[in-house]
Amino acid sequence: MKLGQVDLNLLVVLDALLREKNVTRAAERLHLSQPATSTALARLRKVLGDQLLTKHGRHLELTPRAQALIDPVREVLATIEQTIVRPPVFDPATDTRRFTVIASDYVGVMLLRPLLGRLAGVAAGLRLDATPVDSSYLTALQRDELDIAVLPDRLVGDGLPECSRLRVLTDRFVGAVWNGHPTRKDRLDAELLASSPYLMYSVEGRRSIIEDELDAAGCERPVVATASGFMTMPFMLADTELVAVLPERLARRVAGAADIRILEPEMPLQPLHQSAYWHSRRDRDPGHVWLRQELLAVAADISH
Repeated sequence: MKLGQVDLNLLVVLDALLREKNVTRAAERLHLSQPATSTALARLRKVLGDQLLTKHGRHLELTPRAQALIDPVREVLATIEQTIVRPPVFDPATDTRRFTVIASDYVGVMLLRPLLGRLAGVAAGLRLDATPVDSSYLTALQRDELDIAVLPDRLVGDGLPECSRLRVLTDRFVGAVWNGHPTRKDRLDAELLASSPYLMYSVEGRRSIIEDELDAAGCERPVVATASGFMTMPFMLADTELVAVLPERLARRVAGAADIRILEPEMPLQPLHQSAYWHSRRDRDPGHVWLRQELLAVAADISH
């Protein structure tokens, strides 16, 4: 097989098929008809000499050859997009680009909402797609499948050698209870945690990074409920004796609406540092540079 015999448009279809493992969903991603996508899959099978997708029960699975192609295909397409397809200049007033950002609901309120307000009327043709953080964020970043992921530094650690980062938000954790909670304490201590039902943040079975610190401090807490987003937690405290631990900026912003009281923690808790992460391939992308500058401007306003 020679490169000249390959229709490079097929790589776009191949990439979608490798991501979705489903012809219908790949067609939807590409805005193609299912028959057209099926035809492209047949051509890919012939060119590559491999089935690529095989039936297992009611589902399709990638063949070993297809699995091995995921990263090389993504690399080729990302390089073409960054160096050939994308214009060398960026004008937010006229560009119609779409940016994808992975972030928690907390980051959505603290950073992305003011970012949208900042862009309103200035970049009417741009689109910002925010998606929640899930277990696939590392893979998505390393494969350059998104623009930015805003994540806690402690969650990421040193696990992203191919990515760049920019600190955008620093916060601290505080305790929170409903204003009608029977405790009259203004501080969160081990005794209050042990004697009150506890509302814990948990996403896909993963606890908040604060839980390990509470464990290390010897703070027992009877978990009676969990929430998958920080935004909902303050409002879940109403009419209960629940205690929660929340980022302070969020807690203070919604304290009045949620009718909660903020408690200063007695135990030492590390600050919450959040950074924007992206694949280093986008470092010099003019549109991406502009987006990072806007995000940093919003972060600077918040910190003042």
